[in-house]
Amino acid sequence: MTFAKRSRRLALAGGLLLVTLAVAAPALAATIAVSIADKTFEPANVVIAAGDTVTWTVTKSINEPHTVTSGESGGADVGKAFDSGIDNSAKLKDNGGTFSFTFETAGTYAYFCQIHPDMQGSVTVLAEGGAPAEHEAGIPMERRLIGAGILIVTLVVLFGAAMVWRRMNPA
Repeated sequence: MTFAKRSRRLALAGGLLLVTLAVAAPALAATIAVSIADKTFEPANVVIAAGDTVTWTVTKSINEPHTVTSGESGGADVGKAFDSGIDNSAKLKDNGGTFSFTFETAGTYAYFCQIHPDMQGSVTVLAEGGAPAEHEAGIPMERRLIGAGILIVTLVVLFGAAMVWRRMNPA
């Protein structure tokens, strides 16, 4: 086998590794769904990892607008961390309306609807390395990394088998 052929194969393998990593990287950050149904957040309380995104979606409209605002109704910290906005509340009025926020800092964030203050919830963000309970925030980080590793090993084995096949069955 010539140096040029080996170089091309090495470049191909490197490119495949980069594509695999690009595909696997978004799997490391999760998007957690919270439903706005009638006048409730479901689930109202979620536990996520730092870097995860929570998306609130209207799934059962009551033909009234909603907001997703950090803090507690009447508190001094209302809207400091995140706020869908009272002026933009119409986007959370009809079924399918969404608001998303990515949580980078660990802590517990209370939130409520400014229009319906009884609608309340919280997002608990675990520090890096913390793993949320599987039923509360999707797939734990350890399992995501194991899945990415299995994907990479599978690709390497398949491409290795293809190379062996080509050697055994020349054109």
